Amino acid sequence: MAQQAISYADLSFINNTLRIIKADVREANIELGGLNIKHDHLKNDLIKLANSFANFVESDIKNKALQLAETRQGNLKQDLQIKFGYYAEIRRMASGILQGVDTGIISEETLRNTTEEVMIKAPNYWLAPALIVLASWMRNDKETTTKALTESLKRDDYKTTLFFMLIMRRLERNEACTQWMHRYFLHQNPHDLDREFIVILEAIATGVFPPSSHQLMISNLKIWIEQLTQTDNYIDKQKIQWTNFFKTKGSLSEKKYPLLEEFAPNWKNLESSLTKARSHQALEAHFKDIFETTTDYSKAKKIQLDEILSLLVTNFDDDELPLQNEVRLNQLIIQKDGDKKAAQSLMDNEIHIFDEKVDFLQMLTNAAFDPELSGATKVTQALAVSISQPWIIEAHDTFTADYRIKVEEKVELDIDGFKTSTVNGIDETEQLQKHDKYWIQFLENELKKLSFPFTGIIVGTLICLLGLIIFKSSFIGIFGLLIGGIIIWQSIRNHQKLKKKTIETITERKTKSKEVLRGCIVEVVDYRKEFALEDSKAEILRQVLASINSQDFSSNSRDVRPILQPS
Repeated sequence: MAQQAISYADLSFINNTLRIIKADVREANIELGGLNIKHDHLKNDLIKLANSFANFVESDIKNKALQLAETRQGNLKQDLQIKFGYYAEIRRMASGILQGVDTGIISEETLRNTTEEVMIKAPNYWLAPALIVLASWMRNDKETTTKALTESLKRDDYKTTLFFMLIMRRLERNEACTQWMHRYFLHQNPHDLDREFIVILEAIATGVFPPSSHQLMISNLKIWIEQLTQTDNYIDKQKIQWTNFFKTKGSLSEKKYPLLEEFAPNWKNLESSLTKARSHQALEAHFKDIFETTTDYSKAKKIQLDEILSLLVTNFDDDELPLQNEVRLNQLIIQKDGDKKAAQSLMDNEIHIFDEKVDFLQMLTNAAFDPELSGATKVTQALAVSISQPWIIEAHDTFTADYRIKVEEKVELDIDGFKTSTVNGIDETEQLQKHDKYWIQFLENELKKLSFPFTGIIVGTLICLLGLIIFKSSFIGIFGLLIGGIIIWQSIRNHQKLKKKTIETITERKTKSKEVLRGCIVEVVDYRKEFALEDSKAEILRQVLASINSQDFSSNSRDVRPILQPS
């Protein structure tokens, strides 16, 4: 009886131990089967979280920059009004006096009182005594005219000379105008020109000034261009600016290649190349607009001169430029919704427009980029592009060659661990074969990682042997043999289930990966086609640029001679 109790107790202990081992093995197998799935989910969740956080930070930075720019914009405009608000009033007064001279409806007393008042309110501004010169000259007060002219020249000899050169032309005092123009050219240095010179260039080129001024201008332009082009430094600076200008004209439709954007590690380089290639069409439209847009210059000379004089008296004074520079930057930040980098990039392209003094070639570039900001018109822009044509073509050739050299030879792909590359997507069959081999090998490696259930088999075998040896053919022995067999069978069955689950999971990943690969190949084909199409437009643009010559600007104006040929 005691022997039977001991045997029963030992059997209970073995059964409990077997149940625990069985549960542990089953739990381990389940956890191992889901490990890959959890890893993939965790990886995707972390990527989404990182992207969301990066987007949040970027959005927050832009919002803060936008708010700060709006605040600064208001403060800067207030500072401009406080420091230079009266300058604007004087400029408006100058325009009014010029109109009053034409109509003759303003009395001499009104002119005298008005102009003398501005001398008190603007003690440093050159335009104030210049207006007194004009008023006293009208009433034939030579003494006041001489004193005021001396004071105006003292404050700003250059602008005073320019102002009266235009006034004399307006009043058709051709001899006096020519004298002032000689004085005007004494101020000029092609390495260091004032912003207003481009306006005079346009006026002379379009026949607004006396005929004698045309030859004077042509002679100087030839000499200046020859001087400045003797060294590569000046030309190289312009070519760099034009190259940077070309880079700003390209654009790419958002999410046009979503799969490449997600699965191509070198997408940024691919996107950059295509964006630059797409600039040619926009540039072609830009240059055609310059020469195809006509400006009516058939109006009376007095109206033409009013426009030129208005540019002179309404341009910002040198003292105002630093604040205007800051105003412009904050304006661009607001336009770009707080994107300071994009705003600074645009500002970098415009910065030379606000230079107080530039060389002649830089002045041409300013006018060609944005005639309004540089104080000129479309006619001047056409003239500037015409003269700048040789280095514009060189800059375009450099720009095109640069992005062609840097274009990615292959599109790299990384799809759920499958890494490959394709040149143009026409090797779809080879890519799919390579893809199948990768996943076959991947499946083999994953199956090898699944350990065979030796523990369960050994334990089951030991129980079987124990039952046969100790209890032999008794009921307990047969029961032990049955338990051991069940353990062995269950271990093998769990292993097969895990193997099947692994195969199903990897097969599903393979199917999705294959779909993505095919989609990427389609996008690669479309990408290469679009790039080739857009890149081919470089030659069309080059032909447009090559067809430009120094006479082309004359189509926008009337009664002119070629600017670089003697009359």
